[in-house]
Amino acid sequence: MGTVPDGIYHIKLGDQQFLTIGQEGAVTLVPAQDEGQTFEVRCTRGDNYAISRSSSIWPSPFVCYDGAPAAPYDGARVRLRVSDFPPCEWKITQGPQPGTLTIAVAGDGQPLTIGIAPMTIYPPFLQLTSSSGKDLGWTFEDAK
Repeated sequence: MGTVPDGIYHIKLGDQQFLTIGQEGAVTLVPAQDEGQTFEVRCTRGDNYAISRSSSIWPSPFVCYDGAPAAPYDGARVRLRVSDFPPCEWKITQGPQPGTLTIAVAGDGQPLTIGIAPMTIYPPFLQLTSSSGKDLGWTFEDAK
């Protein structure tokens, strides 16, 4: 079994910001709201995970990055992509702060983690980053 049991989660950064499905499938961070903030996390193989929107819709909208399944790159935006199988797999490992987790692209090569884009816009969007200093650590809170 991996780091996170399969289930439905709120994925948080700090105590106030929640991973949220924004307009046109963008994945952003905003304070708590009623919709778009629950995600299904499932172990796919080994210690790899698929993260999808919590819904009964098929094909499912999975959390992915621009250009997938091509090689990920630093700065690729994180967004939803509708597919009948997970187009992206993630490694979820212990994070930089106690009780936090890091979400990184699964595979070989330079580790790219989900972090906040450096642009000063609201809501902030997420992107892949090779700079571990931008990865503040995520908390997975049971949403049931």
